[in-house]
Amino acid sequence: MTPAFKQHFSQTFSNYRWLLHVLFWVLFIGFVCLVLNRSGLLNNPKFPKPFPVLSASSFCVVMFLQSYTFLLFIIPLHKKERKYFFWLSLPLLFLFWFLVNVVIVKMVINMIPSMSFRPEFGWSVLLGNGMMLYLFISSIFIAFYYFIDIYDRQKEIQRLESFKSEKIELESRFLKSQVNPHFLFNTLNNIYALSLKKSERTPIIIEKLESLLQYMLYECKEDLVKLEDEFTFTNSYIALEKLRHNEEQCTITTTIKGVTTGRKIAPLLLINFLENAFKHGTKTSFGKSWINMEIEVLKKELHFKLQNSKPAVATHQTFSEYQGGIGLINVKRRLNILYPKRHKLTINNAPDKFEIYLILNF
Repeated sequence: MTPAFKQHFSQTFSNYRWLLHVLFWVLFIGFVCLVLNRSGLLNNPKFPKPFPVLSASSFCVVMFLQSYTFLLFIIPLHKKERKYFFWLSLPLLFLFWFLVNVVIVKMVINMIPSMSFRPEFGWSVLLGNGMMLYLFISSIFIAFYYFIDIYDRQKEIQRLESFKSEKIELESRFLKSQVNPHFLFNTLNNIYALSLKKSERTPIIIEKLESLLQYMLYECKEDLVKLEDEFTFTNSYIALEKLRHNEEQCTITTTIKGVTTGRKIAPLLLINFLENAFKHGTKTSFGKSWINMEIEVLKKELHFKLQNSKPAVATHQTFSEYQGGIGLINVKRRLNILYPKRHKLTINNAPDKFEIYLILNF
């Protein structure tokens, strides 16, 4: 046996599926016996013994051989590229085993003298009368096979969907975990810069950072958090940045409209946009800079708009730098995972400002 045949044979009868086959043939043989008994063929003088038993037995054996020829040799042809071999072999299979059954029945008839010379048991009558019944019985097994096959395919689809959901969940957790060190790295850089200047605001910033870390480590473990909690976090981050920037150097405005009660959002989803705005829009070499954040909570949508200034004189920063590094790459991926077809992200790199506009569907 070839490896492909061994694999197909194993798949056909593995995981106790052979019990289904045994059950089918027990029911099938029981059905044939019931028909013989109810129809009176066993006691009909027109069909002397042992013709009814021998013809029924040969029919069951032929159906068994035909069914497993179909199952083990014809079905694999359907999985190949040239499927016309399958459709050509299928009617030939039925025709071959039908003729085998007719030949066996005719041989049994010839063994019984009282039946061998009767015209109603001639070749033409046997071929004509048995064809429709034979095709009907054959279709029962094929229908049974495809019922099992569809059931198996549904289980496989469910298994793949389960794996897909687990993969998405793991990837989302991984991306969310990357947000924490990215945010922490940027904030520690800010603290380091202030410590070099011996700024009096350094302890205050460390205290603010402690409260932000508490939220990230302990309060946003769930897939979704309260919208008001996320806004409190982003406002705390903005307050932290305000301590680092003089108002004369950078103007920061925030506007939040709408009702947040009962709404939830994926945690740490907006912080990367803010980090990007402060990183690329508030450099001292730019001179006077500004950041504007507008949030509107509607019945079924969240509208988030963030703008930051750009220098009047072009610097060496490229468009890709304005779009952000690992932070924005992660948040884009998280949006695709957590809000598939339920978000719209627009990035506008205008000459005088950099703008992000995000729409989320709750």
